[in-house]
Amino acid sequence: MTGWVGHDAQIAELIAASATERMHHGWIFAGPKGVGKAGIAFDFAKRLLVAGAGRPVPADRLAPSDDDAMVKLLMARAHPDFVKLERLERESKAAEGQLARNITVDQVRGLARLLHSAPAMGSRRIVLIDSADDLETGAANALLKSLEEPPTGAVFLLVA
Repeated sequence: MTGWVGHDAQIAELIAASATERMHHGWIFAGPKGVGKAGIAFDFAKRLLVAGAGRPVPADRLAPSDDDAMVKLLMARAHPDFVKLERLERESKAAEGQLARNITVDQVRGLARLLHSAPAMGSRRIVLIDSADDLETGAANALLKSLEEPPTGAVFLLVA
């Protein structure tokens, strides 16, 4: 059905929620490490962006086909209505290839451009945070206002 083993009930809930007019703006994907939370959240983001642009998405699959032009933009990290926040690579030569300890407050503040503008390719803007556990305290506080008073069409997917 979906390609994700053992998550049929959760995926059915996501598919059903995406079809409603008044979908929640914040979703937490929580569970043990390695069960597919980030992958399912990314597939959900694909579905929301494609459906939000008025394009068909199969009712029995969480994600649309990888051949869809919107999905190709998303996979290339070029979709204007999608941002993924994650720990960045450290800048020093000595730490090359190593990730920073946290998602910084500056990264969260960088969401303002996306959240305070109209969606470019549909009716939704998606912010995927992988992993919300990695937000530094200032970043979590900066994100809180957007979560409490989300802009119209914004959806937050938090992996924890």
